[in-house]
Amino acid sequence: MAFIIIDLEFNNLSGIHKYIPNVYNDYPNLKKLDLVNEIIEIGAVKLDSHMEPCEELKVFIKPSVIPVINPKILDITKIDIKDLENGVDFIEGINKLRSMVSKGDIICSWAKDDIAEIIRNANYYGYNDLTWIDNYLDIQEYVTKILGFRKSLSLKNALKALKIKVNEGALHDALNDSIYTAHVFKNVYNARAIKKYIIEDIYKMPALEVKSLEGIKLDYNKINQICPKCQKKIKVDYPFSVVGWRFICLGTCTKCNSKILDELIVRKSLSGEEIYKEVATVIDEYDYLRYENKLKNKVYN
Repeated sequence: MAFIIIDLEFNNLSGIHKYIPNVYNDYPNLKKLDLVNEIIEIGAVKLDSHMEPCEELKVFIKPSVIPVINPKILDITKIDIKDLENGVDFIEGINKLRSMVSKGDIICSWAKDDIAEIIRNANYYGYNDLTWIDNYLDIQEYVTKILGFRKSLSLKNALKALKIKVNEGALHDALNDSIYTAHVFKNVYNARAIKKYIIEDIYKMPALEVKSLEGIKLDYNKINQICPKCQKKIKVDYPFSVVGWRFICLGTCTKCNSKILDELIVRKSLSGEEIYKEVATVIDEYDYLRYENKLKNKVYN
C-alpha cells in the first residue's frame, strides 16, 4: 500500500472581467460554460509503505475549455503560459496520474476539492473509468483532527503549526504543494488512526460546498443533538438557524445542565445527497449569551 498525494491548479473565470473587460464579448460561449474549474496542472508525490517518496509527477494540461488564462490564476501560481501551450491534453495528463496508482494505493489531497474537480473534468471529457481511485484520504480533515483544531486548517497554517520550513514563493505550485502536504502528513501519520478517515466510495463523501444554506430544510432524522459530555439529548433553547457558513443551535443538557452549542455543516456528495457534519460543544455562560444574541438578531432582522 502506498499514498499518492495529489495537488491541482485550475483556470477559471472568477473575477476575470476585472482584468479582461471584454472577455465575454470576445468569447461569448464562456457565458454558458458547464465546467467551472479547468485543470491546468497536476502534481503528485507517491509515498511507499515506509512513508518515503518513491515517485513524483508534474504535468501541465493545455487549456481547451477556457481558451484565455485568468491573469489572477497566473499571478497566484506563477505558471508560464508557454508551459501550458506545450502541455498535454486532459486524457493524457490524467493517465499519467493513473499510471502511478497500484491496487490498494490510497489517493490523497489537501481537502476534497481536488478529487471533486478530477471527477468533474473527467465527466466533461468523457473519461469514464475512475475505478483506480479505489480509496481516498482527505489529509486536511485528518491533520485538523489529529492536531486538535476545530476549524479546518489551510496547508500554510498546518506547516506553521508543525514548524515545517517553507521556501518563499514555493506554495501554489502543484508538485510543491503535494510535497509539502506529504511533509505534513508524515509528521502526524498513525497507521491505526488513519483507518477511520479512509473513504472507499468517493461519490458518497461530502465533497461539495452548498452555495446557499437559506431555504434548506434540515432532515432531523440525520441530526443527533446530543450533549458531548454525558451523551444525553439536549433541550433545544434556540433551533437551528443559518449563521455564516453553518447552522447553529443552542440548548441545555437534560442531565448535566451544560450549555451546548450545536453546529451543523451541510455539504453535498458527488451523487447529490446532502450530508451533515454535526459538532456539539459545551460552552460557558458568556459564549452562550454571545451566540444567543446572534440568533435573536437573526429572528428580529
